Amino acid sequence: MPGRSDAGRFAPPPPSRFALPRAHRGVLEPRDREALLRVVMALLTTPTAPYFEDGVLRVVRALASEIPGVELRSDPHGNLLAARAGRGRRTLAFSAHLDHPGFHARLERGRPPSAVLHGGVPLANLPGARLRFHDPRDLRTVATARVERAAKDATGAVVAELDDVRGRLRAGTFGVFDLADGVVRGTRLHARVCDDLLGAAASLVALAILAREGHARPVACIFTRAEETGFVGCIGLLEAGLLPAATAVVGLECSPRRAAARVGHGPVVRVGDRLSTFDPELTGLLQDAGLRLAARASGFRHQRALMDGGACESTAYNAWGVPAGGACLALGHYHNQGARGGIAAEFVDWNDLEGLVALLVEAARAFDAPGTTAGPRQRLLQSYQRGRSLLAASTDRILGSATPQRASHGARR
Repeated sequence: MPGRSDAGRFAPPPPSRFALPRAHRGVLEPRDREALLRVVMALLTTPTAPYFEDGVLRVVRALASEIPGVELRSDPHGNLLAARAGRGRRTLAFSAHLDHPGFHARLERGRPPSAVLHGGVPLANLPGARLRFHDPRDLRTVATARVERAAKDATGAVVAELDDVRGRLRAGTFGVFDLADGVVRGTRLHARVCDDLLGAAASLVALAILAREGHARPVACIFTRAEETGFVGCIGLLEAGLLPAATAVVGLECSPRRAAARVGHGPVVRVGDRLSTFDPELTGLLQDAGLRLAARASGFRHQRALMDGGACESTAYNAWGVPAGGACLALGHYHNQGARGGIAAEFVDWNDLEGLVALLVEAARAFDAPGTTAGPRQRLLQSYQRGRSLLAASTDRILGSATPQRASHGARR
C-alpha cells in the first residue's frame, strides 16, 4: 500500500534548545524577554504550512486571549484579527502571516507516494530533504519521508516524489521539513520556521506590552493565512472587509538579508519589497520610532532598507487602499535554502527580534498621538519655515535678473 512503511516506526524530530541569550541589548524589560521566549516557543513548536494553519491559529487565539481587552474576530477565510479598542479615529495594526512553505500529501493509485509543495523553495534544494507529515486535527506525526526527486507537473505545481516513507502517509495530511523547531546558539535562533512566525510573536508581545501600559488608542494584530502562495489569505481578508475603517498597517516579515540589512544589526524599517514601495507616513513613523529608541537605549540598533529579496503583504494592503508600511528581521537561509544547497534551518538574531518588539511598541505610542507624529509633509514644512525668510530676501534679485531684456543691436557699418 502506498505510504506504508517497511521500516516501522519513524525517528523522533531533531532536538530543540530554547533559551534567552545571555548577551542582550537591554531594549526590553526582563519580563517581556521571558514573555517573548514563551510566545516564540509556543509558535515554533507548532507545525504549519499553507492551507494547514490550524495549529498555529489555535495557539495564537490562546495567546491573544490572555491579553486584557482583546477582542478576537475571524473573517470567512479563517484570517484572525486581535483588536483592542481605544479613543481615536484610526487603528494601527501589525500584520503577520502564519504559514511557511510546506507540502500536501498526494497518493495516486499505481504511482509512488508524493507531495505537492506550496511556497517558494527552489527545485534544486529539494532532493534528499527529510519531511515530517502531520494530521491537521491534532498535529501528531503520521509519517516521515525523504524527497527522492522533484519536478513541475503539467499545471506548474512542484511535485516531490518520496521514498523511505515511514509510518502511514495519508491524503489530507501536510508535511514540513524535518528540522529542529528551534535552537539558540549565542544570539542566533535557528529554526525550521522563522518566516513569519517570529513576526506573529513580535506583534503579540508588542500588543501585550501596550495593553499593560494602558495604551489609549486602537491597536490590533492581523494574522493571515496562505501568504506563501500569493497573499491568498490577505487578499481574502481585504475582500471580506474585516478591517476597521481607517486602519493603517505595519506588515511584519522575515526577509532575505541584504548588504544593507544584516543579521544582528537590528530590526529593519522596510521601505519596500520586490514589487512596490510602501506608505511614506508609516515608513516615517517607524524610522522616527527607531531614532527615539536609539537616543534612549544605547544598545538599540535598527536598519532601513529596500528588502527586494521577495514580496510581502504590505504591497497587497496598499494595492487595496489600506496604507501600509513594513518592518522585518534580516533572515538567513530564507525558505530553508542552505548556503551550499539542500535544506537548512532559517536563522535570525534574537536581539533583532527583541528590537523589533520595542520598535512596534514605540511606533504605536506615537501613532496619531498629538504633537508626536510628524509625517514627511510636516518635516518638509519645517525645513520650509526655516528657510523661507532667506528665500523671500533673494526673490527680488532672482526674479529681477530673470526679467526679459529687449535686445539692442547696433547698426552694421
